[in-house]
Amino acid sequence: MKEWLSQYGYLILVFFAVLAIFIVVLNFAAKAYSKHMKSFKAEEAEIKRLTALKEKYKDLSEEAISSAPDEELLEGVALIYQLFLQKKDNVEEEFLKLSSEIQSIYVLDVFVADGGVEEFFTANTNILRMRLVPALELIGLNEDAKRLSAISRMYDEDDYEASFSRKKLEDADKFFRDSDILSRIKLNSAKYIKENVSLLKF
Repeated sequence: MKEWLSQYGYLILVFFAVLAIFIVVLNFAAKAYSKHMKSFKAEEAEIKRLTALKEKYKDLSEEAISSAPDEELLEGVALIYQLFLQKKDNVEEEFLKLSSEIQSIYVLDVFVADGGVEEFFTANTNILRMRLVPALELIGLNEDAKRLSAISRMYDEDDYEASFSRKKLEDADKFFRDSDILSRIKLNSAKYIKENVSLLKF
């Protein structure tokens, strides 16, 4: 036995080393699988949620809109416009054909989905950016519109007089996060939509 250990004892060390590596790899695989399943379930839940919204608001009927929760109404209505535009060859061209009211509702939903001032202005083009201030005015958020007008000018590709200011952008983002602009947009949009259903039909 001693002779065997002296000759082949290293094999035991190799075995345990391989076993340790196997356990580590198995642990990583288990974590990766768990993360994948959480991600998959989250995506599946989101697809089901959006499908339910589509079914609920597909006709933009007064009944569905009048009884809708204020928190979800903006997203539900804007989703119908989004699905309509996705079917078109030239999305920007078709967007510009929509009424100013529909464009405003669409832009407000994009702003809410983006989650903040910097995200919205950096992620989108002029066609949406330049409609945010009028959209806020449409739903009665005039003070917010005034505060964002300077940011809008900074990002306006056709405005050669306004200069970019990182501090102004950061201050605006902080102010609107603290004042919970996203909730106010949802609630004011819901009020506007319910009072102007006829303007929001294609």
